[in-house]
Amino acid sequence: MQRRRTSRRKRDFLLTSNENARRAKHRVRNPYLHAFLRFFWVRKLLALFRRSVLLSVALGLMALFVLFAIFSPYFDLEKIEVPRDNPNISPTAVQAAMEEFYGHNLLFLSHADVRIKLYEEFPEFRAIEIHENWPSTLELEIDVSPPFFTLFNQETANFSVVSEDGVILAENLGQDLPVVKILQHPAPLRSGQQFASAQMLKKIQLAEQLLLSELGMRVQERQLLLRAKELHLIIRQDTALWFDLALPIAPQVQKLLLAADEIKLSSENFEYIDLRIPQQIFWK
Repeated sequence: MQRRRTSRRKRDFLLTSNENARRAKHRVRNPYLHAFLRFFWVRKLLALFRRSVLLSVALGLMALFVLFAIFSPYFDLEKIEVPRDNPNISPTAVQAAMEEFYGHNLLFLSHADVRIKLYEEFPEFRAIEIHENWPSTLELEIDVSPPFFTLFNQETANFSVVSEDGVILAENLGQDLPVVKILQHPAPLRSGQQFASAQMLKKIQLAEQLLLSELGMRVQERQLLLRAKELHLIIRQDTALWFDLALPIAPQVQKLLLAADEIKLSSENFEYIDLRIPQQIFWK
């Protein structure tokens, strides 16, 4: 019994001592914690200083890169690549037209200036995509207006191909294209020349389509009088239909359709039928 009482006293003493020690530690820790929290702004200041140093280093590196990019010849344009998959695009001619841009810093090269220059030199170009291949190469993807008509200049007896946008193409391609005889143009047609407006060429196509769909007439020959802006379409029995390309085409065809019975279009032979005068029709 005595031994049990002694053990119990020791155990109670140890528990009490441990608890007092823990309380003492809390009493010691709390003042330090409160003191540290009072100076918490110091930690913020140190963190801000560290961030400022990192920011300064980053800005410094960026400034060095900008200076290097501006004053170093590393990014100067040295090469222009042009695809060779279209015979109507001459890479040599494009590179020669771009000569003024060689040596310019590629990082600050204006794509708009490049496009303006190429469109001025090559009106047959429809769209130009520019890709920068750093450090010193420019890649061009060029879309050219497709062939539309084959032209035969009766004054100079030479053939050319005109695009949808009215520009003479570099290569005489497209033997299956409709042929238009050109009158009143004594000078030879040259590559890259703006021969006619796209609207004028579309009117030639529209006149032929309407004659076929509205009157069942197939065109045997097309003649374009440039100075007069007239279109003569030769149909059966060498009858020439005269159109004014300065006016809408549809009313001129409609006028012929309305007068077909009165002038006996299907049975009479005509040298020409003049559709150029608004609300009137003349024939011989």
